[in-house]
Amino acid sequence: MGFACSSLILPQISVAVTLSNSRTLKMQTGRQSHQNKHQIDTLCQLPLEPMEYCRRWVTHEPGRNYCKACINVIAEVTGTSPKTVKDWGTEFHRRPKYVTRILRQADLINQFKQLVVKGIITLPSDFPQE
Repeated sequence: MGFACSSLILPQISVAVTLSNSRTLKMQTGRQSHQNKHQIDTLCQLPLEPMEYCRRWVTHEPGRNYCKACINVIAEVTGTSPKTVKDWGTEFHRRPKYVTRILRQADLINQFKQLVVKGIITLPSDFPQE
């Protein structure tokens, strides 16, 4: 299942991506690279609460327990057990602080995956497949 769950919803965070004419992700060098890295690093540090992650990446499906689906997705992303996640409470308020950073990074990875699926970004041929 990876970081995403069933269908994906594009969140409202905009990310600027430089593309070459062949629509391949272009790596920046020098000062521009440092500025881009800083912006991404800053974004990675912003917390993302578990309920917000669920709203973005877990789809309500008829006949499916949404709360249980959220617990399972958050457990998978954070590397914890579903029982541990369930113990954080119904709104996950008792979650450890580090969880919000992991969820932000998983959210960014999901957004990147969407860009690849849509063909907005083409991965280099030597990019690891797994």
